[in-house]
Amino acid sequence: MFLVRNKEKGVLAEDSQSRTPFGPWFDDLNKLTNEELMRMYNVISTGSYEFARNAWYFPIGGDKRCPIMIAKGYKLPTTSNEMIDFQDTALGLEKQFKEFVDAWDYGKITTRDIENAILELFEVRSIKIIQD
Repeated sequence: MFLVRNKEKGVLAEDSQSRTPFGPWFDDLNKLTNEELMRMYNVISTGSYEFARNAWYFPIGGDKRCPIMIAKGYKLPTTSNEMIDFQDTALGLEKQFKEFVDAWDYGKITTRDIENAILELFEVRSIKIIQD
């Protein structure tokens, strides 16, 4: 179900005409800023990066960041100190975005689901995306 802004109250409400249901992970996605959503959207729409699943604590063996890490702009750690910071940051983000992280890690959502949800959030936030 899509959420739409209730113009009279300025709140989000369910639109019964919607085609795609979103789960609790959508609320976590809604916590991201427009800039963070755009960063995630650009990565998804260009197909330039494959998001990792279950790679929050030990990103050894390559660039393994989940969509939230990409959205927040975190880079791959290259030193042991950066690895410690990465793990601490990951732990905090995992708690803050638990529903999204669980849905992503357990394969309940796809990049297409995320892309559609981001477009819906942009629409709700009155941001127009022009696609080629």
